Amino acid sequence: MSTDQNDPVVEVSGLTIAFGQHQVVSDINFEIRAGETLAVVGESGSGKSVTSMAVMGLLPKETRIGGSIRVQGQEIVGAPEHRMRKMRGQVASMIFQEPMMSLNPVLRVGTQIKEMLRQHKPLSDAEARKEGIRLFERVRIPDAARRFDDYPHMFSGGMRQRIMIAIALACSPRLLIADEPTTALDVTIQAQILDLLNDVQRETGTAILFITHDMGVVANMADRVMVMRKGETVETGPVKEIFHNPGHRYTKMLIDAVPQLGQGEGPKTAPAKAKPVLSVRNLVTRFDVKGGYFNRKVGRVHAVEGLNFDIAPGETLSFVGESGCGKSTTGRSILYLNPPDSGEVVFDGKQVNPERPSDLTHLRRNVQMIFQDPFGSLDPKQRIGATLAEPLLCHGLTSKAEAREKAEHLLERVGLEANMITRLPHEFSGGQRQRICIARALMLDPKVVIADEAVSALDVSVKSQVIDLLLGLQEEMGLAYLFISHDMAIVERVSHRVAVMYLGEIVEIGPRDEVISNPRHPYTQRLMKAVPSSEPVEDRHRVIGAPVVELPSPIRPLDYRPPVREYATVGPGHLVAE
Repeated sequence: MSTDQNDPVVEVSGLTIAFGQHQVVSDINFEIRAGETLAVVGESGSGKSVTSMAVMGLLPKETRIGGSIRVQGQEIVGAPEHRMRKMRGQVASMIFQEPMMSLNPVLRVGTQIKEMLRQHKPLSDAEARKEGIRLFERVRIPDAARRFDDYPHMFSGGMRQRIMIAIALACSPRLLIADEPTTALDVTIQAQILDLLNDVQRETGTAILFITHDMGVVANMADRVMVMRKGETVETGPVKEIFHNPGHRYTKMLIDAVPQLGQGEGPKTAPAKAKPVLSVRNLVTRFDVKGGYFNRKVGRVHAVEGLNFDIAPGETLSFVGESGCGKSTTGRSILYLNPPDSGEVVFDGKQVNPERPSDLTHLRRNVQMIFQDPFGSLDPKQRIGATLAEPLLCHGLTSKAEAREKAEHLLERVGLEANMITRLPHEFSGGQRQRICIARALMLDPKVVIADEAVSALDVSVKSQVIDLLLGLQEEMGLAYLFISHDMAIVERVSHRVAVMYLGEIVEIGPRDEVISNPRHPYTQRLMKAVPSSEPVEDRHRVIGAPVVELPSPIRPLDYRPPVREYATVGPGHLVAE
């Protein structure tokens, strides 16, 4: 592709970064020219996110930084904060890995994008609002004008990431740093977001520093690739050369570890028919939408609408679908974290009465959840050992010494070190925090685990290890999993059955091989077509694959009555909505 022949937009030479006496980045060198994308790939803790934070001048003041970072010819290392504030957003902008950490929870999302626009552009409040709504529509937020005044917690994880992307693009920066920007997104939205970033780059010549662990995304986005390990560069080169002829064994391991749709071995057969450990009947969860001068109810979000399914001991049922389709709300409703409006949850043959505290205690002890956002799941002021031991101690099951011993054992089983038990959450990378959340969910030896994007934040090699761990535990303990994911290759790897959700309803459910290899519902077919290839593309600036189909709004009038959904049986256990 064509790029500017002028000076690089960003030039990094001899970069070293140390926290106290611990050096985390050593002698990093790269440059990115206008219209070019450099993908930085590596495992959790490799230093790739720290490097990007250094380019933005966002590391703590006590951090020791050596070498040079020049953005648009200006030296960043040692630059005063007032100059860095002017640069951020206008010259360089960043999309962070965890959107809930990046958005102010007490400010409306519209206020936050208007703040960015008015800080760098001479716009009135009305003009900033109009531009903000346009940006929200560009990243496909349904009902952008109405949702402009909502708070971050009212959006799904994928929706929050789209808001972050809109804010980052608000002032058309010359350098865009994208730190795992599509990690929380399903495949259809991921393809459209990658299309969007490519479109912005083609139109504006923006240089992109793209940080990811997904080699499929690298193949679709990058001109060049830099592979990092333990704070050092192990290999750099054009994307095709890296994929087709990797020169370092670590690079080859990263490429080989990428799961490929159609190659997943996974569970071959479902468990023998047994009494379900968890059953859901006619589950309905809705949220009121308020507005107007008196903040009255003006509509309802039909987040979950009439769901029915069973999970047997030792079985994995995976839920897939776009962000905002109701997957996460389903998991939370089962545990009454989002109390359903109607329907039944039956655990171990007994209907759960949410009005009886003992029923909820029994349910939540035996059905554990791994949440989508690892940082939001951990107490930032509590050491990891105390966080892991807390469930056992709250239920009075063990002594403190026994709880600590089990916590150390589970940390090692999820790929961490036992001596990390004394650390605080902020001392871990995003992937490491998710592993801690998985360990915490296993502390009570539950019968059912609801895994909400449990491996989405992990790099490919650790992702494979954690999936092997989950499958091994399932075989040993007869665990049932409700596995919520947007990664179809992972779903194929872990599932016995797959349920596809769209706007709060199951539109297709059946055996894994039937749903993935022979999708019958048009929406399921669209999901499968959007799965990215791991082969480098010939032309990055073509449309990657997912048609831009506007999501219908899940908001319905107060008097709306949903139709009764009918299903056609197209094979043994394979049902498709009509």
